[in-house]
Amino acid sequence: MSVAPGAMTIEPWVIPLGGIVAYSVWVFVRAAVLQRRRREAFAEFCLIRGFKFDPQHPEGERRFRDVFEDFQKGNEESWQNAITGTKNGAPFTAFEYVWTERRAPYFRSGLIWERDDVSLPRFELWPEGWASRIAEVVGMQDVDFSESPEFSRAYHLTGPNEPAIRALFTPEIREFLAVTPDQHVTGGGRFLIWWSATLLPPPSGFDEWLEQGDHVRRRFFKQ
Repeated sequence: MSVAPGAMTIEPWVIPLGGIVAYSVWVFVRAAVLQRRRREAFAEFCLIRGFKFDPQHPEGERRFRDVFEDFQKGNEESWQNAITGTKNGAPFTAFEYVWTERRAPYFRSGLIWERDDVSLPRFELWPEGWASRIAEVVGMQDVDFSESPEFSRAYHLTGPNEPAIRALFTPEIREFLAVTPDQHVTGGGRFLIWWSATLLPPPSGFDEWLEQGDHVRRRFFKQ
């Protein structure tokens, strides 16, 4: 088939390139739509529960950066979908924190409690895994308790003031964590943070998730 003089021709590489661009636009639009729907659902849920919903608050994590190092990795738009309220008499802030490194997205979500009448030692607790075991081999700190082998096998615990951490992690706390796997807890000063590397649960699962976090809070913050 001949092409008339002056007629437009399309190079073969243009077609797949156009498909990639169209797909990228579709992914972006779909993500924006899903985010809008999530925020509408959270707003309705919070209205019913009497909570406050803040979909976007630039640098809302600023007050907690010294306690939670991951809050230093994002930008001013990383803090999102914050929910504040009270559970069992304790004010809480639920949050999402999202950032990108080398084009890979990272997610954090969790609960933050604040009490002016306590001063927690700085500590980080996360599930024991192959990476932390390798780190221990090369000298990374892990506070273990010989009298609580189940807890010590399940968790990696670190912080600058080991005596204070040992005093904080009472037998009650260690026993609770030993039978409640996969917890991530960070604390320091008046802040306690319970978190995971995911987004917040949907409103349908938020109450149960909040109850799980409150079980952790009650071990560290006595009423």
